[in-house]
Amino acid sequence: MNEFDEINGGLPAEETQASATDNAAEEAAAEETAEPAETAEAIEAVETAETAETAETAETADTAGSVPEAPAEDDAEAPAVYRWEYAAQNDYDKEQAAKKDKKTGIAVYAIIMAAVFAIGFGLLLGVLLVTDRAEWSGEPDRGAAMADAELSQYIEQAKKSVVLIQVTTATGGGTGSGIVYNERGYIATNHHVIEGAEKILVTFENGDMAYAEVIGSSEMDDLAVIKVNTSDLRHELIPAVFGKYEDVYVCQTVLAIGAPAGEEFCWTVTKGIVSYKDREVRKYNADGTMAKKLRTLQTDANVNPGNSGGPLVDEFGRVIGIVSMKLVGDYEGMGFAIPSDGAVEILDAIIRDGNADSVNSSLSFKRPVLGIVGVYMEKGHTYVMDDVAGTIYDVTEGVSEYTQDEIWNEIVVSGGKPEGPIKPTASGIYVCSVTAGTGADGVLQPGDIIRAVELAEATSMNALMNELNKHYVGDTVVLDVWRDGESHSVTMVLSESPQ
Repeated sequence: MNEFDEINGGLPAEETQASATDNAAEEAAAEETAEPAETAEAIEAVETAETAETAETAETADTAGSVPEAPAEDDAEAPAVYRWEYAAQNDYDKEQAAKKDKKTGIAVYAIIMAAVFAIGFGLLLGVLLVTDRAEWSGEPDRGAAMADAELSQYIEQAKKSVVLIQVTTATGGGTGSGIVYNERGYIATNHHVIEGAEKILVTFENGDMAYAEVIGSSEMDDLAVIKVNTSDLRHELIPAVFGKYEDVYVCQTVLAIGAPAGEEFCWTVTKGIVSYKDREVRKYNADGTMAKKLRTLQTDANVNPGNSGGPLVDEFGRVIGIVSMKLVGDYEGMGFAIPSDGAVEILDAIIRDGNADSVNSSLSFKRPVLGIVGVYMEKGHTYVMDDVAGTIYDVTEGVSEYTQDEIWNEIVVSGGKPEGPIKPTASGIYVCSVTAGTGADGVLQPGDIIRAVELAEATSMNALMNELNKHYVGDTVVLDVWRDGESHSVTMVLSESPQ
């Protein structure tokens, strides 16, 4: 942000003719010492003095050589006073000059102090503004414009490593994106992009096209590797550069590159920030049970189905994630990418082994289970169970429109094996059976009622699963189990859910 009058003293008037006759030497000295007139007011004063000399009066003669009374001192500038005696006039002039110098000195001091204060305040404000920009605003406008131009260069380079993947399946097909992984023709993408593919056509940014084969995939990590024959290409491949995921931070600028909405919009670039690092998201089966949990990188950069398998890059065009999914419904700006650190480990294993079975993935986590077949029962109710179908019927009088006998007969007619009646003495998850080889094997038994998991009350099967989903395979949990009319605290290790 970029944003003084002097009054000169008059010439002293000449002495009277009588004084000049008596003191000719002093007159000469006075004329040599007297300062020349410097302003119009001084000249006028001299002329007035000369007129007064030619028109002497008796009063002047009487007062010759006397000193006029000094003017009162006030803030206003004192008028010039001329005396008939040179010595007195000289003393008076010196006194007035001293007063003027004093006033001028005070004014100059005030100006200097004001300037120093203004400069100091400006420096302090500048430091505060610079500090604020460094922490919150980034570069100034001019610097930001330069950064955008540099950013464009990095992204244009990164686009050369992004491909369009068009898949043909038995039921149709679809499009996705991919990343040139190395110069030998290996391309990284999502498992769900190439799942069920019968034919895969890859289009490169330079216009080259080639068919690809599937090398392998990891459904749990949603990653896959396909390969093209480099001899089918006119140009050399430009592999993507992967960044260090450990250097990623929230609010960092990121860009997604891919083909949202299909081939027509391939190599679209969308810009956003890292919204959350290491966000855990859940994927569910068709029956509503959780299938797995994934560690992801959340971003508000716009991503759509065609972005799947494409890169999420930083400001230097380095891949820090592989776009995998977005939150659908009444949500905007909630996309998720597979972090580059875990992705590279999985992709290398697939290239080497055709799968990632040898890798203890840091990306995906299977759903933990107790290892039982159970159903929620309420204290005071009566139930009949079909042991073959694993179905429980509430035959409590006043609750069900069917009697116990009617349900019993229906189970027999359908080829099932009825058991009961079961009259629980506590509310919770009734254990119908225990799966061999799981954490529940040898710990729980049929007829047990699980009332709570880690102090979370088991009010339904959904409540039980939601509590288990907060944990991981291998975690140890404490159960409150009702057995033989008594409460027991049971410790067990959570098992891995079957594929």
